[in-house]
Amino acid sequence: MGNSEVEDYIAALKSSRKFGIQIVCHKSIDPVKAAYAPLPAGVHPGVDRSLKNSGITTLYLHQAKAIECIQQNKDVVVATPTASGKSLVYHIPTLQRYLEEPDSRALYMFPLKALAQDQKRVLSEFYSHVCSGDGDGSTFAAVYDGDTTPHERTKLRKHPTPVIITNPDMVHLSMLPYHDSWSDFFRALKFIVIDEIHTYRGLFGAHMSWILRRLIRVAEHYGTRPVFIMLSATVGNPGQLCSKLIGRDVEVVTENGAPSGKKHMILLNPWDSAAHTTTQLLEAALKRGLRTIVYTKSRKMTELIAMWTRSRVGALAEKLSSYRAGFLPEDRRKIEKRLASGELLAVISTSALELGIDIGDLDLCILVGYPGSIMATWQRSGRVGRRSSESAVIMVGGEDALDQHFMRNPDDFFTREPEHAPLNPFNSKISGQHLHCAAAELSIARKEPLVSSSE
Repeated sequence: MGNSEVEDYIAALKSSRKFGIQIVCHKSIDPVKAAYAPLPAGVHPGVDRSLKNSGITTLYLHQAKAIECIQQNKDVVVATPTASGKSLVYHIPTLQRYLEEPDSRALYMFPLKALAQDQKRVLSEFYSHVCSGDGDGSTFAAVYDGDTTPHERTKLRKHPTPVIITNPDMVHLSMLPYHDSWSDFFRALKFIVIDEIHTYRGLFGAHMSWILRRLIRVAEHYGTRPVFIMLSATVGNPGQLCSKLIGRDVEVVTENGAPSGKKHMILLNPWDSAAHTTTQLLEAALKRGLRTIVYTKSRKMTELIAMWTRSRVGALAEKLSSYRAGFLPEDRRKIEKRLASGELLAVISTSALELGIDIGDLDLCILVGYPGSIMATWQRSGRVGRRSSESAVIMVGGEDALDQHFMRNPDDFFTREPEHAPLNPFNSKISGQHLHCAAAELSIARKEPLVSSSE
């Protein structure tokens, strides 16, 4: 989709006798050129071949800096915008170490099953290039979650793949309590990857911090000290948050080297309801062929907007889909695939598509109401305008007091920094619960840091 379609859409919106007067602010964010760095020194020929087969000959600056830290066995967090290529930060070191040491293992943790499946696909494709098409990339990584069959779980415990992709619940419930069944995996564990770290805040983050402390403790029991590779798109305190999560000092990489195209940011305060206005905006976008994502605050609103829009666009209704929790896993995968391939033009989603699932290049993002935080706003806005293409984000104000505050004070919205993620790992109730779990996993000595730090 060329730049002219987005520009034409914005121009038509602003010149509309109905919608033009409802626009309270229009800002343009200038494009940013890429900042590149060479591939890391000593890269394995297999990694080099895989990168070149993927069309990658250089890295972005933040990718190179993070990989350099990892090569020095430093824990690192990369906090750069959505679609800045953060996955290579952990795929390259994981593959490099495996090719040097075939017995090495890595543990990837994602907060959503969809993210886990997406990264398995990406990593399998990346590994298949190493094999020059002769190997099966699917043997390199496996997903271990609630959808994994009992047979597959047993198989992975006995013969773990080089990369196990899972989530915090499975680590807490199925790996740490039965660590002796995973002894071969823990003895060879070199990397622990945690994506979307901004989701681990508040009480959820406190639980996560103790799961990771228990994980570190079990790994040490088997003689390993894995390097943590953590990633986030938008959070105000990435270094502080990650240090609290794992109880260790962390190198912070925030200087983004990825390019970004020109982005239009529009605040629109509607005369009608936010949902009805969004339906009209989406209809116009579909008829112009703009690939669009709409974010709502509820499942009900998602389905209503999808239904109302379908009734207005005729044959284009087949190019539109809703997406939310409650769909069967296979239905969600099908929607993601259709959106990434371009078969779908638009999707209306709850926050289920906020995180880093690859859904391809999009042109327009419509936010039905303020998402509740600057962090979530920029996370969702980052879904459009990938690979330097021009894009637009329209936030349609709702009746909520905070929505109306920003509609009346747009400068306050644009000058705010992403929020800090609060985390107190030493909440006495939570730490007490996890100490019981830790004691069941391995006997606790009085002088252990695990105990003294919680007192």
